[in-house]
Amino acid sequence: MSGRFAHGTPGGVIVRRTLAWLIGMGGALAIFAGFVIFLGKDPVAVIMATVKGAFGTPLGISRTIGRSIPLLLLSAGLIPAFRARFWNIGLNGCMLMGAVGATGGALYLPTGSPELTGLLMFVGAVVCGAIWALIPGLLRLQFQTPEIIVSLLLNYVAQRIVDFLVFSAWKNPAGRGFPGTANFEQSLWLSRWDVTKFVLPSWFPLPDGWGPPLQLWMRGLGNSNIHTGLAVAVVGVVAIWLMMNRTIWGLRIDIAGQGARASRYLGLSTGWVIVLVSVVGGGFAGIAGWSEVAGLNHRLEAGISQELGYTAILVVALGALRPGLTAGASVMVAGLLIGGSQLQVQFSLPVAMAGVLLWAILYGVMNAQNLAERWARPGFRTPALAPPMSGVPGLVGAATGKD
Repeated sequence: MSGRFAHGTPGGVIVRRTLAWLIGMGGALAIFAGFVIFLGKDPVAVIMATVKGAFGTPLGISRTIGRSIPLLLLSAGLIPAFRARFWNIGLNGCMLMGAVGATGGALYLPTGSPELTGLLMFVGAVVCGAIWALIPGLLRLQFQTPEIIVSLLLNYVAQRIVDFLVFSAWKNPAGRGFPGTANFEQSLWLSRWDVTKFVLPSWFPLPDGWGPPLQLWMRGLGNSNIHTGLAVAVVGVVAIWLMMNRTIWGLRIDIAGQGARASRYLGLSTGWVIVLVSVVGGGFAGIAGWSEVAGLNHRLEAGISQELGYTAILVVALGALRPGLTAGASVMVAGLLIGGSQLQVQFSLPVAMAGVLLWAILYGVMNAQNLAERWARPGFRTPALAPPMSGVPGLVGAATGKD
């Protein structure tokens, strides 16, 4: 193919990538539509109801952002580990242990100063999460134990520890039999963002007539689920981006991800890399646990993690292990989790249908990435874009090495 859309030219790359994503995402939506049609519902109406439930109302947006806070932290912590090819899938347990550390600081470390107690809660969450993540890392270093199995099993151990605390050791005696600890003192709660008190500044660029409706819409958020943990999550994502793209640590993590032979060739030890990514991932997961108990629940409960550690694996896959894309994927996934509740109300569909849509999107993204990489290889021509060689049907121009 010649011209501005030839192979290797910017136009050709854009065309092939666009085609790959259209095929991948179109196939994903077709799979989901097939499920919905099989259940006798309109797939377009189902998708629109999911999007509206997540982003169409002030309450939906508030809940979506609130749910994205732990996902931002968990997925950001997974990026260094997965780029180093350390497959720690135990962030669910690290999040639970972080919640335990924060709760212990809130209930049993009376300092007389809310600021100091809040700081100890945060530090306790980070330390507990990091220590829990170090277990599979150290076992991998010393005994070559598969971290996937160890970290997965540790999730169940952490859940049993939380169950013991909320049903027995730390159970609130005034809780009327419900499992859970006593509520934290209100001075230890993370601040909610009450946007009803927010006033748009006069210099804010808005088209004429948009100011009053936007102000009214923002007041509909009320005293929302958005709390200070969002700022911590954003700082965490930026910190991971800086570490992976602007420091020697990030370079060494990426080299470790190329395999042991590459690391040995460059004279680098992968041992400290495994320790580093374990501590970072576990620490971020611990912060996610802290944000849930201090920002939303204000106590430790049995289902505090909501299996978000597993969901974060899906998020980083959608974000291609890049902090910026992963942050966007966190918000999108949180929206699908929140918007899925509308399916049961409006269409009598199970809430799990939102999960079907989520996995269909992941399937589409993976297919699109594979197609884009395949079509970008030197000498490869997509059938839709490359004509056969003159006189030799079925052979593409790549066989000659010419465009």
